[in-house]
Amino acid sequence: MNRAEEDYIKTIYELTVERKQALIKTNELSDRFGYTDQSVNEMIKRLESKHLVTFIPYKGLSLTHKGKQIAIRMIRAHRIWEVFLTQKLGFPWETVHGDAEMLEHASSDRLLENLYEYLDKPKFCQHGNPIPDFEGHMEESATLSLVDIEAQNQFKITRVLDSKELLTFLNDKNIKLYDIFTVVKKDDFNQTITIEDKKTQHLLSFKTARMLFGHQI
Repeated sequence: MNRAEEDYIKTIYELTVERKQALIKTNELSDRFGYTDQSVNEMIKRLESKHLVTFIPYKGLSLTHKGKQIAIRMIRAHRIWEVFLTQKLGFPWETVHGDAEMLEHASSDRLLENLYEYLDKPKFCQHGNPIPDFEGHMEESATLSLVDIEAQNQFKITRVLDSKELLTFLNDKNIKLYDIFTVVKKDDFNQTITIEDKKTQHLLSFKTARMLFGHQI
């Protein structure tokens, strides 16, 4: 498999887990990658010919058992490297993705297992995504987004999308994983949400709030 194929397999797995769907649409891949529908369809045909995905016309696609095994390994490798690069080498969470992306494609199972042990078997990466073990078992991924929380309720952020623009914005606002905020106001007309902790209020767009996940407390 080449790197592009591995990236598709990994993304299909992430989307099905994040959205708790058995099947995903090809346009969801187009949106995630920013590719044309034609480009995505050509890749799906290639992956299907290698028995890595199953495509059902007008319904969607899913990974085969073989495809899932490859995806789990790639996700595991990527997130282990993110933990190492941020915790041990001090990489910022908004820049670590690219280096982890390169390293995941060049890591042996032995290296990953030793690194995993060295890091004391982390359960989540620096963006709050669960790290699967070699059997594919992992903690549940937070799927409740901040935009779904009504006013006067508290929300704990436990996962954020791995978007450089989002993470840079969160840095500027000093918003971090495991912070707890109260939703002060939701403005449906202007598509904004006001949150506050003990010290500061923040005005976020619904677009940003949809990228922050966690638990109502």
